[in-house]
This record gives sequence, structure tokens and C-alpha cells, in this order.
Amino acid sequence: MAKPLLVFVHGWSVTSTATYGELPARLKSESARRGGPGFDVAHVHLGQYVSFRDEVRIEDIARAFEHAARRVLAEAGGRRRFACITHSTGGPVVREWLDRHYVATGRLAECPLSHLVMLAPANFGSALAQLGKSRLAGIKAWFNGVEPGQGVLDWLELGSPESLALNLRWIHDYPGLHPTRGANPLFPFVLCGDAIDRKLYDHVNAYTGETGGDGVVRLASANLNCRHVVLEQAPVPAGESLAAARRRLRALRLRSDTRAAPSAFKILPGLSHSGDTMGVMASVRDDGRPHPTVDAVLRCLDVADEAGYLALRRAFEAENAVHQQPARRVELERVPVLPDRRYFHDPHAMVLFRLLDNHGARVPDMDLLLTGGPAGDPNQLPAGFLTDRQGNRRAPGHLAFFLNHAALAGCEAITDDDDRVLRPALVPRPPYGLRLQPRETGRWVEHWPAELGEGLDDLLAVLEPNQTTVVDLVLTRVVREGVFRFTRSLSPRRFRDDPPGGPL
Repeated sequence: MAKPLLVFVHGWSVTSTATYGELPARLKSESARRGGPGFDVAHVHLGQYVSFRDEVRIEDIARAFEHAARRVLAEAGGRRRFACITHSTGGPVVREWLDRHYVATGRLAECPLSHLVMLAPANFGSALAQLGKSRLAGIKAWFNGVEPGQGVLDWLELGSPESLALNLRWIHDYPGLHPTRGANPLFPFVLCGDAIDRKLYDHVNAYTGETGGDGVVRLASANLNCRHVVLEQAPVPAGESLAAARRRLRALRLRSDTRAAPSAFKILPGLSHSGDTMGVMASVRDDGRPHPTVDAVLRCLDVADEAGYLALRRAFEAENAVHQQPARRVELERVPVLPDRRYFHDPHAMVLFRLLDNHGARVPDMDLLLTGGPAGDPNQLPAGFLTDRQGNRRAPGHLAFFLNHAALAGCEAITDDDDRVLRPALVPRPPYGLRLQPRETGRWVEHWPAELGEGLDDLLAVLEPNQTTVVDLVLTRVVREGVFRFTRSLSPRRFRDDPPGGPL
């Protein structure tokens, strides 16, 4: 069979193929120099798609990608496949294409994609997306002053219904398909830096300097090793007293805990999202010198079967563990006049909570608190555990928590070469729970307080460093019997002030 073509797909707010820099040329050079990966160097295609118009959505781009890819494959002749290298939003674009045209239609075995190598993909979105079009356009160092389109921006906002739908299908549908097996296997890879280019840091928008990511995309948001947890309240038996019903609904019990199929994930040390100096793609030079991105991409493209994929996935895991050892987490920045500044790059975890009820309605009017210690007290949570909290503007009840996993799990003291303590040990305070509290009570249709209960004693048990966990909190929709009553009185009466009554 002919070697696969090589296709590049850029990220969001791009208006020129210059965004690919010298990476395409470098991969061609490497292939010629060492017999390199088995792709067709005569067919390298640079994608160009529109993301800066409001009417264009991710699914529209995926549909257009299918048309463009089919044309390229037809022109190449024969039964050709292609390897795809994406940057940033390009990852979700190609995943949406794959899902819509090959998974949903039951044709994964016919998919022409052999390798999907995603550089800093915003698979679960980006915290920056909520800043809005005009504010993002002002961060010229990152987005070249181009206003991104609202349709793409909506998808990228953390906890968006669109991104969650795609990722939940990835968790539940893909493991049974075994994409890395068969005659036409598909190998997915995620490569992401965890460094911040301080020269590009935007002082107005602190997200560009947030640890746990590359200044635009969080490691946990890029990583496709993720899980879906469902916690629910018990149903209320008919006729149960109000007090007994409240006690029954107090505990959230674990209904399901589903992991995505393991996929290859590599942290690229010293690289950020963008920029000619540290950018995961833009910093590559066609000069033959070692570069983390080039090395990792070539290793991905060399994979030819499931055994090779498993071996590389495990190698990446081992390298990530070494890179994130406590002693290696310190970044020292030399600042003229001011004292040297130290940044600690602790592993983080992201949790996307969805507040739903047992009838499928969203529950936006609840306060969600995390708790620590045996008493379940929010005041007992360790210092520095919460890096960010963000609610989705289009989907009330969708909340993203970005948590310092090292603070929650504990971390040994970090010292320098002279054994001076740079940071004291981080002391954990388990077990970690959650509490839901309604903002209003005494309503005719309402949701009652709840907290972590049966089947899951500690929230940390479902949180992994550098990964995202989607947690559905399914509350029982309590309808009070006073919502509908009959009366035998034929005399007119006002019932506006009647009591709500007990739960149905």
C-alpha cells in the first residue's frame, strides 16, 4: 500500500499558512535524511480554514474538511490514507470530522486517517475563550490581532455542550471500536507544552500565565485520557414524609465511572502554545538541530501497529512522570532589578461539573462547594488547591474547576542544590467531597441539598493529574403535591397562598 500523505491543520484565528512555520519542511528534511517515517514527502498539504467569521462553527469546518480531504486523496490517486498534524483548535476540528463522518456512521474501518498527531489541542476548550472576541483580539502576541469567530469561540468555551458531546462520545463509544487495531488502524496522539513564554505574557489576562498548561491550553484540556462520573440522588418513594425524603436525598451515590480508552499523551518540556522562541509549532527550525516537537512527532509517525502504539504510550507516560517530579517543577525567571521569581509547575486536574436533574433539565440555581477533611468543611481544603473556577455562559450549571492536584494529593518539600527549601511540603487534607446547596428554598418545584455519599468516599479518587473528569450531578426534581390539587368546595376560593405540601 502507498505511503500516507501528510496533512497539516492549523488552529483558531489564523489567516495565513505562515502559521505552520518550518515544521512541514523540517519533517520532509528528516524523512530524507534518515529514511524517516513512512509518509509520502511528495504530498504535504497545508490546511487553511476560516475560523474568524461568526457564522462558521466547528461542525461546519469538519464538513468542509471532509470535502477537501476527499479531493486531495483523489488527486493523489489510488487507495490513499493520510497522517494529520494539527495545532490548537485544529485537533477538535479533525476529531469532529472523524466522529461525524466515520464513527457515527459505523465506517471507522474505512477512515483514511492513519495518524492524528495533535499539538496543544483544545480538546476540552480553553479558559481564554470566555474572555470574548474583542478582548482576545487584543492579545496580539497569541492571536495576531485577529478576532476569532463567535461560532468557534462558543465551542471552545470550557464546558460547552458541543465539546462535552464530542468528548463523552470519545469516552463511551471509542473504546469498543478499538481504533488502533485492524487492517486500517488509527493512532491518536496528544503533544502539549507546559511552559509559559513570559515575553508573550499578557498582564491583563492572567490565563496566559496560568501554570498547568502552555499559556492557552491546559494539559488537562488537551489530554484525551479522561473519564465520566455520574453521581445521583436516590428517588423519593411516593408518600414518604418530608423529613424522611430530605434525609434520603442528602447523599449523592455513584452510578457510573467510565474511562476513555488509554491514548498517547506527551508533555513537551520548555514549549508554550505560540511564539517563534518557545511555540510548540512556530519555534521549529529546518536546521537539523534537536527539537522536542520534531522528535515527538517523528516517534508518533513511526508507529505502525497496536504493539508499537502501546509501547510509545507507555514511554510517554514514563517521560511525563520524570518531567513532573517535584525537583523539576521549578522555573526560575531572572527579572532585572527585582528578585528572581520562581514558578512551580504542579500537575493540575480539571473537573467539568454538569448540574442536571433526573428529568434532564439543567439546575443553575445551586451553589457547589468543595470540602476537605473528615468533617466535610470547605475551610479545611489545602491552601492553593483551586487555580481557577469558570462557569459556561451559554450552559448554566456547567462549571469548570481547575485544581492543583499536587496540593490535593500532597507533595514533598522542594529544595535547591544546596538543600535550601524553595517550597515547604504541601500537606493534603482528605477526604475531599462536595456539597450542593440551593439558593432558594420553599419552592413548589425544587432541588434539595446534597453531598458526596454512597460509592465514592473521596473526590480525589476520580481525579488524575493532567486529565479532565466530567462529573454529572443528577439531582431529583422534587414536585410538591400542592402544584395540583382538587377541591370539593363549590364556593370560589383563592389558592395562591396555599402551602406547597409534601413531595410527590
